[in-house]
Amino acid sequence: MKTRRHIGIALLTLLFLAITITIVHTIVISPKTYRIQDVQVTNKTIPQQFQNFKIAYLSDMHLRSKKDITRLESIVKDLNEQSYQMVLFGGDLYEGKVFEDKKVTQILNSIHSSHGKFAVLGEEDNSNSSQVVQILNEAGFETLNNEARTIYYNEARIRLIGYNIEAAAALEKSDLYTLSFSHYPDQFAFISDTSQYHLAGHSGGGFIYLPLLGATTKLTHAKTYNHGRYTKKNAILYVSNGLSTMADHPYKFLAKNEIVMLTLTKS
Repeated sequence: MKTRRHIGIALLTLLFLAITITIVHTIVISPKTYRIQDVQVTNKTIPQQFQNFKIAYLSDMHLRSKKDITRLESIVKDLNEQSYQMVLFGGDLYEGKVFEDKKVTQILNSIHSSHGKFAVLGEEDNSNSSQVVQILNEAGFETLNNEARTIYYNEARIRLIGYNIEAAAALEKSDLYTLSFSHYPDQFAFISDTSQYHLAGHSGGGFIYLPLLGATTKLTHAKTYNHGRYTKKNAILYVSNGLSTMADHPYKFLAKNEIVMLTLTKS
């Protein structure tokens, strides 16, 4: 009987420790840490010259305090230690009013990229859109507003499209391999007809993500697509967990903050 009692106590202790560790990780650790998530993008229409072309995708900074700016500086430093050719920003630079704009511009300007830096705005950017666009532009980002750009590399071409949050229809289809990005992931419903690969943010990965049950928080415009990879017809969507929490959603579980690092590969 004593052995069974000891086993029961040990199991309860382990369960308590597991719950405690999960709570601490969700509340204290996960909201601040981040990963560099490597994603392979394979398609037969990718030009051979673009083999191993790398694209860094950042989204949802949600700057709210000076501590967030210090953290952004650390994130950019880690990013610059990676090897990549292009950088995309998926929106929501600030959450609330703009502050320390010169410092933020300086940090973003330090991001190295040999083949361009491009951005779209999120809904949090809209109330201060002129200031945010100015910060991005002065930092070397071109802000796309339902616009396409041709990307040249090793004498070959692909197409890049940036959609704004009000987009309700896709740009015309092209013979070029097309990669697109937007803030809202649910826009993939119409974008999938004209892009082979699409990137989005906004959802926070569901913030609290539970296996089998999925995202516990489904923000507007991220009701259908909110965590990870999706396929529709011949198109693929990757929804980034973003790089920060939000004031209304301060915790994260199994939705780790991330920089998405895409590597193009011809199948």
